[in-house]
Amino acid sequence: MLNRRLMQKKLLAGVVLGKLGLASTLVHAQQSGGAGSYPNKPVKIIVPFASGSQTDSNARLLVPKLAQLLGAPVVVENRVGASGIIGSEFVARSAPDGYTLVMGTVTSHGTMISLAKNLPYNLERDFSPIGLVAAPPAFLAIHPSVPASNIKEFVAWVQSQPSGVSYSSAGNGSSGHLTAELLAMRTGAKLIQIPYNNAGQAVTDLLAGHVKMMIYYAPLLPHIRSGKLKALAVFAEDRVDFAKEIPTAKEQGFPGMTSYGWSGLFGPGALPGPIRDRLNAALNSTLADPSIRQQFADQGQITMQMTPPEFGKFIAAEVSKWGEVVRVSGAKLD
Repeated sequence: MLNRRLMQKKLLAGVVLGKLGLASTLVHAQQSGGAGSYPNKPVKIIVPFASGSQTDSNARLLVPKLAQLLGAPVVVENRVGASGIIGSEFVARSAPDGYTLVMGTVTSHGTMISLAKNLPYNLERDFSPIGLVAAPPAFLAIHPSVPASNIKEFVAWVQSQPSGVSYSSAGNGSSGHLTAELLAMRTGAKLIQIPYNNAGQAVTDLLAGHVKMMIYYAPLLPHIRSGKLKALAVFAEDRVDFAKEIPTAKEQGFPGMTSYGWSGLFGPGALPGPIRDRLNAALNSTLADPSIRQQFADQGQITMQMTPPEFGKFIAAEVSKWGEVVRVSGAKLD
């Protein structure tokens, strides 16, 4: 099994992790001044994406255990639109009392900070990071006709193609698009995006050989294992338990090439510390449950327990990284 605490350290680029056990943290948060009788009514988690989406599934997977630990009902409400902006803005404008939270993502609370014009919220001012929930790593997959078995061979082949090489993505500004731009920045490879309206069609055209590359998540794995696609790398800090056969980009001489479709829990800005810490402790205790952790792994997701300051630093690093990719590549939304 992966050393999850070691993985956290690497993700946070040297941030020192707290050593208090989850149980003692939960007790401390419950007893801290300022939380009062919280919670004494249902806690609402806003999911800014559609019912049945990965973000929605993640939230609903947490709810039963969270409700048990908090001693109050926890409900999920979908507020969909504008790549997660509508639901996120709703929470940003909600009272900072711990009863309205949002399941933010790498899109709504990461890449959109640089991609969207006139974003109706300020990430630092309007949200209180509570904790990371899950971080599905991206995989670099190519059509079997491409004569490459690792990133360096792939880049060399791309550079031999006068017009460059096309790749599919789930749309402009998607994680697959930005990660491909990051790969192009780090290697000099000429990669030409073919954006699709949905990831399913993007995968279908890769399987048919209409495009030669795609960067996406665990749904690629069945095609890789059947031989219909070739995996060149996983963009994670370490090999992942559910696909140990696939090497990281770092192993191949490309450090810092990471890409996660992460989701995490946020409250409105100015959320009182004791309430934030109680929510964090309940979340981390939920993620420590072996059955819940396994369900996330079965979906191709890594779970990690972070304190609010650690999660805040993780987000800041993500915003900085993808902001630089957007600036250099000129990536824009549809």
